[in-house]
Amino acid sequence: MDGGLFVLLLLSGLFWSSSALSRPYFYINTAMSWPDAQSYCRERFTDLATVDNMDDVNRLVNIIDAGYSGSVWIGLMKGTKKQWSWSNGENTTPQYYNWASGQPNADGDCVVTLSGVWHDMACSYKRYFVCYKSVGYAFVQSAKNWTDARSYCRQYYTDLATIHSSVENDQVTMKILSGWYIWFGMFLDSWGWSDQWDLRFRHWAEGQPTMTSGDCVGMTRTESGRWSQYSCDVQQPFICYGDDLRKQIVRLKVTCNGKCALNDPSVQTAILNEISEKLKNMMLESESKISWRKGGDGEVFHQENNHMVNLDNKCIKNV
Repeated sequence: MDGGLFVLLLLSGLFWSSSALSRPYFYINTAMSWPDAQSYCRERFTDLATVDNMDDVNRLVNIIDAGYSGSVWIGLMKGTKKQWSWSNGENTTPQYYNWASGQPNADGDCVVTLSGVWHDMACSYKRYFVCYKSVGYAFVQSAKNWTDARSYCRQYYTDLATIHSSVENDQVTMKILSGWYIWFGMFLDSWGWSDQWDLRFRHWAEGQPTMTSGDCVGMTRTESGRWSQYSCDVQQPFICYGDDLRKQIVRLKVTCNGKCALNDPSVQTAILNEISEKLKNMMLESESKISWRKGGDGEVFHQENNHMVNLDNKCIKNV
């Protein structure tokens, strides 16, 4: 660009958004079905809320309107992909298995142990079961289906037993009757997050999930933010996560004398560095991030008009 005074406009502006170490959540107090809520979140934020741990659950509970006592959608729904998981909602998939020969063979979505080796089985069968507690395991000689066994363990102990190693497998085997099929906490989890996040944390309400309820998940402010299944057509508020896309746009006027290649990436980086220093001096640098946003032609700056002036061959910016 030849010398002179010109006004350069950022067609889409300086991209400025707040950042945070944890996932930002937004409560939307508008009743929608789960699919409509998902579309809304994806258009304006990132997706429906994904939840990693109890800290996230507590944050969700705290942003829901205090006067609202119903359920709100989060991003969990039933899918076609199944993974072996633990009843207690551990974040990772099991790393240790002790399947019997030929197992699993798709007999069911729950798992029993028989003299220390594992078999998949339909969850509706009634079997004895083993729970875990603060120290060790508890064997319960009361025949229940897998879901009822889980509820019993949660009420009187902690949850159905988890087995992470051969040592723990031996400890469970010593507690139970030999020659009997015994439920423990492994099952095939078909629930997945809308954004495809793979952590397995779950915070179900008592008796949830069931085999017959709806395919989408909501949480409540009550019961410590526990989750339940609902028909995806139910209309209720929801929670999104991600940066709010309604970011502040700042347009800059820049003057230059001589050849000033403002669309040179190195020049643009230098300008951003100077702006960052100003933000740092204003104690804003750690809470904000800035970047250029290009126009439809791939350029950030565009010359508006051209008038000769006598400057020191430098770019001057005004924020």
